[in-house]
Amino acid sequence: MLRALILAGVSLMLIGFGAAGWQYWQGLAEDPAVVATPSSPDDLSDAPQSWLISPTGGATPAADVRAYLVQGHSVTERSLRVTMTAPLADLLVEGESLPDPAYLQVMADIRAPLLAEGLCPVLSAAFAEKCAVASARVIPGTVDDLQGTARFGIELYFDVKSDPAELPDLAQQVFETWEIALGPDAGSPRSAEEALKALTDQAAAACAAPEAGQSCRVLRMSLDFDPNGATAGAVTLGSIRPLPETMRIVPELIPAPAG
Repeated sequence: MLRALILAGVSLMLIGFGAAGWQYWQGLAEDPAVVATPSSPDDLSDAPQSWLISPTGGATPAADVRAYLVQGHSVTERSLRVTMTAPLADLLVEGESLPDPAYLQVMADIRAPLLAEGLCPVLSAAFAEKCAVASARVIPGTVDDLQGTARFGIELYFDVKSDPAELPDLAQQVFETWEIALGPDAGSPRSAEEALKALTDQAAAACAAPEAGQSCRVLRMSLDFDPNGATAGAVTLGSIRPLPETMRIVPELIPAPAG
């Protein structure tokens, strides 16, 4: 009896979706949340070394070391996190129309990766060698059927383009990070792509500044875009500088010879 009720419920769901002009059942069988497969957080095999010295003489957090040094593949620490408001119509392909309000959130969740994929070309044009969608979801409860919009949470992993200049002896360098925020000169971006372009432009300018140090790289980015509200963004940058005169590398202690 229970099996019959379940099958009946599924049949009614499929009929309802068909009436709305949508066939979501097959899409719901796959989870679109995780697309990228970054390396393990403990994988530093491609890095010149597994540690960097901070300006204060201490060890740099391992997450920052991975984000700065590991090249050739994505790592979870080197990411772009985006919260954005987007029209639901942007999720449609030619000839489609929006489903009934009851199915809007399902549609938005399934199609969210389309919005995420639109951000990768912006990163690639700026500094990313590779870009992949890690997750893309509609934020529950944010679908506005009157405005025809929803809020989405997106995460991308990226790998920065190879630096043509080889890194110097990192044991003779200090590593520092700092953060910049999306400035007012970004104006009022009309899309998340436009806002991200302004953020990457500011990151490039910050890295090109004389005070930025050597081999400046983007470690992490975040963006909150709302076309009808405030747009905010931030970038964490990292670079190296020669070891200050006041700091010296202490030689490794070895046991005294027996005798």
